[in-house]
Amino acid sequence: MELLSHNNRLDYGRSLIPEDGWETSWAIGTTYSLDLEVLMSVPLSLFHSKYLSESTNENNLRTDMLDSLDKVKDRMFVFVHENNITSRCGYSLLMGFLDQNIWNIPLDSPNKNFHPKVWLIRYTPKNNIGKSAASVNFKYRLITMSRNITAATDFDIAVNMDSYQTEKDVTDNSSLTIMMTKLMERTGRKDIIKQFTKELKHVRFIPPYPFDRKGKTAIFWPHVFGQLKSPLLQEKKYEELLVISPFIDDNTLNMLYSRCNKTRPILISREYEMDKCVPETLKKWDCYMWNSMLEEASNYEEDETGNNSIISHGISLHAKIFIAKFRFDGDWYSYNNWFIGSTNCTQAGLRSNYEAQVQLRSLEQGTSAEEVLNSLLNPDAPLITSYKVKEQSITNPDEERNRQIQRELIFNISHLDFNGTIIKEENGKYTMEIHTDNVAWCDFWQKYPNVNISLRLFSSDMDVWNLKQENRHKFICQMCQQLSSFIRVRICFAQDEEKNFLIQLPIQIPEERHGKIMSEILDSEEKLMRYLMFCLDAQTDMEQQNIGKQLKKIHHSEFDNTAWKRYSLPIYEKLLLATSRNKSALKNIRDNVEKLRKAKDKNGKPLLNKDFINMWNLFAPYAK
Repeated sequence: MELLSHNNRLDYGRSLIPEDGWETSWAIGTTYSLDLEVLMSVPLSLFHSKYLSESTNENNLRTDMLDSLDKVKDRMFVFVHENNITSRCGYSLLMGFLDQNIWNIPLDSPNKNFHPKVWLIRYTPKNNIGKSAASVNFKYRLITMSRNITAATDFDIAVNMDSYQTEKDVTDNSSLTIMMTKLMERTGRKDIIKQFTKELKHVRFIPPYPFDRKGKTAIFWPHVFGQLKSPLLQEKKYEELLVISPFIDDNTLNMLYSRCNKTRPILISREYEMDKCVPETLKKWDCYMWNSMLEEASNYEEDETGNNSIISHGISLHAKIFIAKFRFDGDWYSYNNWFIGSTNCTQAGLRSNYEAQVQLRSLEQGTSAEEVLNSLLNPDAPLITSYKVKEQSITNPDEERNRQIQRELIFNISHLDFNGTIIKEENGKYTMEIHTDNVAWCDFWQKYPNVNISLRLFSSDMDVWNLKQENRHKFICQMCQQLSSFIRVRICFAQDEEKNFLIQLPIQIPEERHGKIMSEILDSEEKLMRYLMFCLDAQTDMEQQNIGKQLKKIHHSEFDNTAWKRYSLPIYEKLLLATSRNKSALKNIRDNVEKLRKAKDKNGKPLLNKDFINMWNLFAPYAK
């Protein structure tokens, strides 16, 4: 049994997809780093059961993606370490659906990180589900993993646990409830907090095979917001210990070794990380490094320590797993305990960061430290190789010092207290005025005189704000659909190094932006009608692939009667069907019609013409 085999791979989107007959009610996710391009695909999995690997064509918009993004406003909540948001593809209109769903978590030190990678998802039965299943009116899924919401191709690990309802109160979920409550308080969604607080008392999560499913078999360990501490810091002796971690340090390795009884512990990490350790530390461990043949790559992602982790053109180690057998009070504990989640084998991971792990246990031989090691050393496809301890550690004090300075600089940028205001001008365009606190701004530049920082609107490169020259700037003549709460930051260090990321402003986005985005995307009658048909019947998904190909860029004014009849008849039939058999679909299109009723096309004409409104008015009374 090879739990960590390279063949045992799981698509990120597949982890989020509801079971057949169920649909997503809402989802709460946490991540250390966030790529907006990847996040755009997450709603496809949550609301349309599509894999993230399914590609899209920007010139041939998939209606399912547009519909799923339109659903996220009140149903998806993502929490990320402050100022750790990027976008590899740059700006996209579709990202305008997401910026109100993301909350940055600020911390009080540059050496702390909001680092958990967790999803809590609530599912409800679809309308057409059988009565017996409908009596179970909700399910939860808890996903605890090592992967961020990025395009990384690393070797990661995830534990997916679905739930079943119980009549008795369940105390196992109290720590999960506290963590989610602390996060959701930032959103003001008291209704969701009240819902999961009540329901999590009556659900039990089911560990995956081959882990024990009887009794209290899965323990969620969130060491966040002063809640609990890492379970690896408990005063227990290890009879066996295997550590898989991409980041390590001497202090943590020595602490864990001091708790080992007789058996030598096993360490699996990256060669670069072990080279930095003191040789005397590593000689106490049986050391293995990630196969360098798998790591050949050129693109990197910064992890909690400021080090680089490979994200494309190769597979780097990013999983964090601790496998232990405990000896406690003189008794043998025969279970293999797996601690899986976001925690690295570092002082930051175990003591200062906000992290989350899940503890599973098993009696199966295949889950032992020895069997896991053997599976990773499989000669047919070895993921790890033996590591030979160097005579002395290979360290670069200047590199670590520069990395610390960069961390502190980015942390201090976070505390410049950026604020923004959006003003609508007489010409219909918008001005974004952004400023920082003047005292904090002056103090910042006294500390970092040799650093250049420029800010740009996320949607435009036309105007650049040199932060060193002024603490206030106006970005003028912006179209409504280009407005965003994200501002791009570019930092140029003295060593010719560069750092780019997005900051999120506490700014009020005009309500009309949604309609403007929709009208620019649905820029032809064909696209609009097909989008509304999809809202009525998702089975028309295959038809969406040809959107814009036959009648690309054709507007209502250019349509003749023949073209109108071609597209009005199918939607009329689908409205009739929804009226008699699918009231939820009718309510869905009612909501979309209300959103689009005031929207106008590029020529200033209503996006929904009179003919369609008259037709819709026949069905509107039934959408209640």
